[in-house]
Amino acid sequence: MTLSRIFLYPMGLCVAATVINAAEAVPLVEARKQFTSWDRAIYNGLLYHTEWSEDGTHFAYDWLKDDGKRVRRELDCTTGVISDIPLTPSPKTNEAKTVTTRKKASTRAGKIMSAGTYNFTSSNQKWKVKYTGNVLILESGLAGDNTSRRLAPSVDPETFWEGTPSWSPDGSHFAIWLSHKVDTRKLTVREASTGKETTANYAVAGDTLPESRAWVFSVATGEGKPVPTKLLEHIYSADRLDWTPDGTRLRTEYVLRGFVGFGILEFDTRQGAWRKVIEEHDPKFSFQSGLHFRHDLDAETTLWVSEQTGWSHLYRIDLRTGRTLNAVTAGEWVMQRVVQVDRAQGSVLIEALGLNAGENPYQAHLCRVNLDGTGFTDLTPSNAHHEINLSPNGKYFLDTASRPDLPPTYTVRRTNDGSIVATLGVADISRATQAGWSPPIPFHTKDRDGKYDIWGVIHRPKPFDPTKSYPVLEHIYAGPHDSFTQAGFSRWWYDVVREPNINGFYVVQIDGLGTRNRGREFHQRSWQNLRDAGLPDRILWLQAAAKIEPQMDLARVGIFGGSAGGQNTVFALLDHGDFYRAGAADCGCYDNRVDKIWWNEQWLGWPIGPAYDHNRCANFAEKLRNPLLMTVGEIDTNVDPRSSSELRDAFIAAGKGNLLDYRVVPGIGHGACEQDDMRQVRLNFFIKHLGGPKPR
Repeated sequence: MTLSRIFLYPMGLCVAATVINAAEAVPLVEARKQFTSWDRAIYNGLLYHTEWSEDGTHFAYDWLKDDGKRVRRELDCTTGVISDIPLTPSPKTNEAKTVTTRKKASTRAGKIMSAGTYNFTSSNQKWKVKYTGNVLILESGLAGDNTSRRLAPSVDPETFWEGTPSWSPDGSHFAIWLSHKVDTRKLTVREASTGKETTANYAVAGDTLPESRAWVFSVATGEGKPVPTKLLEHIYSADRLDWTPDGTRLRTEYVLRGFVGFGILEFDTRQGAWRKVIEEHDPKFSFQSGLHFRHDLDAETTLWVSEQTGWSHLYRIDLRTGRTLNAVTAGEWVMQRVVQVDRAQGSVLIEALGLNAGENPYQAHLCRVNLDGTGFTDLTPSNAHHEINLSPNGKYFLDTASRPDLPPTYTVRRTNDGSIVATLGVADISRATQAGWSPPIPFHTKDRDGKYDIWGVIHRPKPFDPTKSYPVLEHIYAGPHDSFTQAGFSRWWYDVVREPNINGFYVVQIDGLGTRNRGREFHQRSWQNLRDAGLPDRILWLQAAAKIEPQMDLARVGIFGGSAGGQNTVFALLDHGDFYRAGAADCGCYDNRVDKIWWNEQWLGWPIGPAYDHNRCANFAEKLRNPLLMTVGEIDTNVDPRSSSELRDAFIAAGKGNLLDYRVVPGIGHGACEQDDMRQVRLNFFIKHLGGPKPR
C-alpha cells in the first residue's frame, strides 16, 4: 500500500489509503430493484395494518393473499369467527407493516402508589413552601397569618433546593430535593456548511454529579432530615417522593454511582429516621436501566425484579420490612419483561427468555403465573419466538410465532390458559425462495469455555452458488445492554444485510459472552472488559459455522459495526488481526473516558481506574495491521466525534495511516455510515480488500 493521503469527503477532512481501484459494489439503486422483486414475494401471506376494538373483543387486520391482493378481515374473539369486511383506504406504500394497534394495551406494567400531593401549598392549604437557591422558607397559607420560617439554615452554600415539594396526605410533613451546584460538561458540534452549532449537556465518565438528596420536613417543628451520607454514599440519581396513605412514611428510589446498586429508601416520620427497604447490589454492576421494575400491589406490597439468584426474576416484597414474601418466577431463565399485572385475578403476564432447553435462548414466550408463584403456564408453547400484541381488555393476544428460518404463524389466544381462539394464517415464503431469496440460517456452538451455547445467524450471498467460496462480513454490536441477533423471522431484509449479500458476501450476526439476556454470569463477562466483545466466542462460532457452510472463506473475514459496534470492530482488528482482515467502524466510543457517563460507568466502573486505559483503542494503535474504514458524523451528539478524531491521530502517530480510510460525514449525527452513500463506500471498501466470489 502507498502512504496515506488527505482528501475531502464532501466537506470532511479524511485520511485514506490507496484509491479503490478494484471492482465496486452494485449501486444501491440496483440492489433495491433486486430487493423489491424478492420483497413482494416474501410478504406473500403476512398480517399487517392491525387494530383491536376498544373493548378488546374484535381484531381487524389486512391479509395479503396468494394472488397479491389484500383483503380486510375481522375476528370476533367471543365466537372465533373470521369475517371479511370492507377494506380501509389503501396505504401509501405496499410494504407490510410491523404488527401494531391503535388501541394497544400498555406493556409498561409498572405502577408506584403515592398518597402524597406535589404542590408548593399543602393539601390542607395551611402552609406554603418557597425557595431561592439554598434558602428554604415555610410560611402560613392562611389569610392574615404572616408566620414565616427559614428551614435548614445551615445547609451548604454550594447547594440548592429544587423540584416541587411532596406533601404528606395530612399536610404535616413535606419532602423536597437538595442538590449540589455542579458545572455540567457541554458538548458542542458544528455543521461546517451552515456554521450552525448544537450544544448538549454531556457529562462523561468520572465527572462530578449533583447528588440530589431527599429531605423530609416536619411542619410542626421545622426540623428537616436528609438521607444520611452514611446510609447512602455516592448517589448517581434519585427519584420519587412517595407517601403512604397514613402519611407516616415517605419512599424514594436511588441509583448508586458506578451502577453497583439501586433500591428504595424510606423515612418514618414517627421515628424520624431513614432506612433502606430494598437494595440490589453487585460489586461489578447492577444493570438498573434494564433490570429495574416495580409495581405496587397495595400500599405495603410491591412486585420487584431482582437478579439475586443470577437470573432476573419477579418477587413479591413487603414494603414495611423489605422481606421477600415469595418468588413469583424462578429458574435458570430470564424474566425479561412484565407485560400485565392483573390484581383482580391475582396473576401476572410475563415475557420469558431461555425458558425451554434446546431452544434458541433469545426466543420469547408469553407466560402466566399467579402472584403467589403457583400456576406457571407457558401460553405460547411452540418452539418459536413469540411476539405479543395484547388486547385492551387483557383477555386475548395476537401471537406471532416464528424463527429466523420459519415464517410467522398468526394465532389469537386467550390469556387465561393460552387456548386458541383462531389461527389467522401462516406466511408463505415459497415464491421468495423460488426467486433466489433464502432466510437466514440459525446456528449455535459452544463458547471459549465450553459452557454456554453461542447463537447467531448466517445470511447467505444471493444468488448463491455452492461451487464458489465467498468472503464473510460480521455485523457486530456487542453493547452489553442487550442482545443483537434476531430470534424471529425478519419482516424486512434490511440494508446492512441485503446489500452485502447481493454483492457476494456472507453476513453473520452473533451474540458472544458479555451481552445481555442470558443471565448475570454471561452478562458480566463484559465487566471492565468491553474490549473483549465476545470476540473469541465469535471466532470459534465462525470456525464451527464454516464446517457446515464450507462456502464461507475464513481467510477473507471482515467486520463492521457502529457506536459500541465501532469500538468492537476496532478491537477485532487490534486484538485478532490474524482472523479479521478488514474492518469498518462507525461513530465508535473508542475512548470511554470521553463518552457519556451513563453508558460507560455502567460497564467500566467508577471511580475511573485502569480499566479505562485497558479499553482505550488508541493505547494499542500500533497493533493495527489490516485496513480500517472509520466514519463519523460531524454533528454527532451521542458519541463525541473527538473519540474518532483522537483515534485517527493515534493511528497516524503509530505509523498506521496507510491502513486508514477516515471520513467525516457532513450534516449527519450518530450512525453516519448508514446513509446510502456511506453504505456504498463501505461495500466498495470491503470488495477492494476482501474481493468477491471465487471458485472453490
